[in-house]
Amino acid sequence: MNGKFSRPAANPADAHMPPGTADLEEILCFEHERTVGNDYVVRFECRLLQILRTGRILPRPGDRVTVRIRLDGSLSILWKGKTLSVEEIQINKKGQSGTDAA
Repeated sequence: MNGKFSRPAANPADAHMPPGTADLEEILCFEHERTVGNDYVVRFECRLLQILRTGRILPRPGDRVTVRIRLDGSLSILWKGKTLSVEEIQINKKGQSGTDAA
């Protein structure tokens, strides 16, 4: 079937280009949009990510941010093209409060 519809290339020269200065880790990733909560927390896949105050302008509650997951599993949050400093908030699951009641 492929032989029936295949055609030779219009130009047989190799069209591949070197990546140059492109950061492939930032290109080959998954991006998801999320909304900043009133407490400056972004919820993503059962995780709570607290946006930290760093002395520069921060997104306001209700603003949309981009959660970027790289292929190595690392996560970053971007707002207006700038990476935000975040810290994951640890959630205690039911029954795992860290104290034993005897």
